[in-house]
Amino acid sequence: MLAVLPQMISCESFLETDNEKSVSAHEELTTYEALCSTTANLYTSPWYFFHKQRFIQLGDARSNNLFISDSASNDYNSLGTFNEKKENASMSHAWGSLYNVVTQSSYVIEDYAPYCVNNGVCTQEEANVCLAEARFMRAMAYWFLAIYWHDVPIVDNAATVSVVAFANRFEDVIQYAICEAEFARRWLPEVPYQTGRVSKSSASGLLSRLYLTAGAYADGGHFSDDFRERVLDKYYSGDYDYQASSNLSEFYYAKAIDASREVIASASMAGYGLMDDYEEIFRVQNNNCSEVLFALQFVSGNTTTGLGNDLQEFLCYDKCMDNNYGQAYSTWASYDFVNVSIMRGGLKRNRGNVFANDMTYDYLFHENDKYSQKGDVWVVADRDVLPVKKHVVGGPMATGNQSFKGNSSFNTPMLRMSEVYLNLTEALMGYRGLEETTDSEILEGVNAVRRRAHKFEIENGTYRGDYGETGVFTLDSLLQERRLEFFMEGLFWSDMVRRSYKGDVHLKRMLDYANNKLIETEGDPAMGSYRMYKYKYKSAGNDTELGTVTLSQENGQYKISRQSCECVHNIPEGSYCHSDSFGQEDNLWSMIYPPTETAKDPNLLAPPVKYDFSEIIEHKYEYNE
Repeated sequence: MLAVLPQMISCESFLETDNEKSVSAHEELTTYEALCSTTANLYTSPWYFFHKQRFIQLGDARSNNLFISDSASNDYNSLGTFNEKKENASMSHAWGSLYNVVTQSSYVIEDYAPYCVNNGVCTQEEANVCLAEARFMRAMAYWFLAIYWHDVPIVDNAATVSVVAFANRFEDVIQYAICEAEFARRWLPEVPYQTGRVSKSSASGLLSRLYLTAGAYADGGHFSDDFRERVLDKYYSGDYDYQASSNLSEFYYAKAIDASREVIASASMAGYGLMDDYEEIFRVQNNNCSEVLFALQFVSGNTTTGLGNDLQEFLCYDKCMDNNYGQAYSTWASYDFVNVSIMRGGLKRNRGNVFANDMTYDYLFHENDKYSQKGDVWVVADRDVLPVKKHVVGGPMATGNQSFKGNSSFNTPMLRMSEVYLNLTEALMGYRGLEETTDSEILEGVNAVRRRAHKFEIENGTYRGDYGETGVFTLDSLLQERRLEFFMEGLFWSDMVRRSYKGDVHLKRMLDYANNKLIETEGDPAMGSYRMYKYKYKSAGNDTELGTVTLSQENGQYKISRQSCECVHNIPEGSYCHSDSFGQEDNLWSMIYPPTETAKDPNLLAPPVKYDFSEIIEHKYEYNE
């Protein structure tokens, strides 16, 4: 899709724009293809600084999926130990990059597409496809912003917004993202019009995520008293699910169920479906495979900033594997993640997530190694802590000469089919008010994902059985299944936050989980928490299963790489996350705003304001099918 990617607008900092740049952009908008090229840009460069490890640092390091063996101060350590107040480079880059996505999308929505329609370059129907792509991107960016910072400014028009904007309420941000994604679902094609582009199924998949977030928030009773009357009664006035629902959580969960089922039902027709082999999803040769509903699109052969994927260079544990392009020295899978992988991962999924001793990868090679023959197949050895496998694709030999320094050419998935299946199970449990179940219908989604992960065990007769057959399936079971499925995809922190929305009991459990206060004997044995604890892995002596893992001790005490601050939630209902009265500390629902942003925009620290949905409500026929 992205042979050439014009970067027509750049926005290096939050809410900073240059209106004069749109004039030169108009000069290039002479064909419908030129308009499409402006949306092609949205798949890569605006996301660059968020993708450059930050989505992993915020989503996986913060959620205790990673162990950092270097105790020195760095972004992984600061986020992995809740020390973001003093060490916030990743927060600043993530914030700026996500708002860059919003800004670039807004230029398409408010300027480029209307210009093309008004000047006869394309029809409104053609422009609607590009508008839908831009709104999809904006919805995805706002979901991340809301998960990390809770209350954030909604920017409709980047060219006219005040640089001292107030934050909007979380409930409005999520509903705004839902409206954007609903618009995208209406106008995107059933099948992507180019490989790598999003489709109607992509939008429905994103909606399943957004509806789930809103459903959990409603479960906890957190929506303000006037939200329904102010927004939903008018926007969903003709919606059957809304009229039939007795409460907000029932409504949002019903919508999540419908959105998930839409994706699954239309998958084969639209060219989507679960990949047969989990490990194969994360290879360059399978970019934009059937599993992927949305991926960032990188330009093979290009190392221009923003157009290449350099994640491998920060994660590959041995430079001989990636042709000496880069190496990880201190970033490993955490004890807790390895432990749950041993219990429930499944061989094919485990191989796709981590490198474990004695595992052979016949598609990875010694490519720059004076101790082994060039081209020898890679066999993992001498690993006391387990390196990350996901995003590591190898060098030129492993990728058909597509990977090189500065760009592995792997298109990073940001939304996959397996999430839709897991969202379906979570939505069904939420809709029925269940915290545990053995119902095979409810568990159909999660078991489809589990069976794929355990493909080897099923074929060899060692599969322990589906969820529901092996015992009661709980919300803790679901949390750990999501953890295994989306390791290093930046989602596990959001899963913990969403769970905490569901009420005081769940909030306390997620706080205890984040703060190393749960042990394996308390409920689900996979819910033990040993954030930043040192450990030692021992191989099973074969390549068909993981071995064992033990915590390291010294003089009878467990060894910890770096002490963590406490993750708290000290926000009374009806107050707001960034109030000065709470000392500007991080909490479970929100990191602090980047200090560079609050210095420029002090209104961020004022109480969040309501968003005016009147324009969206007036044009709701454009959003709802």
